[in-house]
Amino acid sequence: MKASDLIRREIAGVFARTTSEPIEAHARCGPFGLHLGFASQDLARMFLPAYVQRAADGVDLELRFVTATDHDLSALVPEASEKPRLLIEDGIYSVWQPAVIPVLYAIDLVARRGIAWLPKGEAPPWIRSRPAISLIHALMQETPWCAVHAAAVGSTTGFTLLAGEGHSGKTTAALACVKAGWRYAGDDFVAVNSVTGAIEPLFCSARLRPALVDAFGDLIGGTTPVSDFNGELRHELSLAGLGERLGGGKLRALFIPRRRGAASPEFTPAKPSDAFRALLPTTAYELPGWPNQIAEKVARIAGLAPVFFADTGTRPAEIPAAFADQLQRL
Repeated sequence: MKASDLIRREIAGVFARTTSEPIEAHARCGPFGLHLGFASQDLARMFLPAYVQRAADGVDLELRFVTATDHDLSALVPEASEKPRLLIEDGIYSVWQPAVIPVLYAIDLVARRGIAWLPKGEAPPWIRSRPAISLIHALMQETPWCAVHAAAVGSTTGFTLLAGEGHSGKTTAALACVKAGWRYAGDDFVAVNSVTGAIEPLFCSARLRPALVDAFGDLIGGTTPVSDFNGELRHELSLAGLGERLGGGKLRALFIPRRRGAASPEFTPAKPSDAFRALLPTTAYELPGWPNQIAEKVARIAGLAPVFFADTGTRPAEIPAAFADQLQRL
């Protein structure tokens, strides 16, 4: 039996064994409507806070989160289980991510059914903040949409993508704008239409370093979990409470945050190639499969709007006004 046939059979089996999961919800993830099913309250608590929950208005993907206790999917684990594995074959996309806490994602692109299988019943924090993003990536391949590694916020003057490496200031800038009343589309990965420049949130999560707690303490609930990955502490936030301010809009500019010692925010003209280099590496690394298509879409996105380097300064409260002023000048 081909690997794709086995995976398709196992996905169908997960959906056949029960008519519904104990916990269900509907969400929007980029341009797609999701019907989510969780095999337990623990799984729902683990992943549901990251999703932008919305009333059902069409379902593009049925997605179920299960563990080894619920379904034995060990037949899908590769023999060399310590190594990652990607399979794209006959309408099946599957990713095995071993690490210390393994996760298996698989989707039948024809049936529009996907599974997230957690053999140990747990998931690393970076997966909790963007659950099943690789399956959304697979759904996007036949569309102009692309999940890109960036933050995105918007006001009446339009949306900006904030692209750059970790610790460059993306989250600080995004949350400063949220605190000032801007719309929020994400601080890690967002969906961008590479033709129209439309931006949509994938998730409503954010990951905040402890050093920023004083500046954004009002966004942190009393039960917000703190994760520790390789010594890097993060407050795992759900911004679901933003309600209608969770949403997207039209790309107006791309800002590449970087810290160069300015006291207040400063902007320097940049090139589309700078935006391309800021967006592509982590996007391609985190989303397995179709690297050429990813590069093509990212290149188009980088050319859709003016690009600027943005030294965000030392006072986060000044960022929203500086961003708004720069967008109004375009």
